[in-house]
Amino acid sequence: MSDVGKGVIDRSGARIVECLEPIVTTGDALGLVSACIENDATRLLLDDRHLPPTFFDLRSGFAGEFVQKLVNYRMQLAVVFSDVPRHGERFEQFVLEARRGRGFRAFDDRESALAWLAGS
Repeated sequence: MSDVGKGVIDRSGARIVECLEPIVTTGDALGLVSACIENDATRLLLDDRHLPPTFFDLRSGFAGEFVQKLVNYRMQLAVVFSDVPRHGERFEQFVLEARRGRGFRAFDDRESALAWLAGS
């Protein structure tokens, strides 16, 4: 995913990169970092429909590694999750913690995610 499908959103003076293509590997996080740098942005919006099934299986380590790479580059990441219970209790706990995160936060809807990113 070196050519990250993205959109750029300007909201309240904040530039937000929105990922519009499927994430395949944890290395795709670096493609998103590059897209943010190219667009002078430090904020990133993802929808869970672009995440691979391994993201939702916390035993795989994908979610932790992917998010950590973005946080290491000081990206603010908001992810919109549409059906958290479908992925099991452990994932629900993961999202519950992420709802209070500083660098990575989980949301139920796109508008709330954008408001948080614009205000961070």
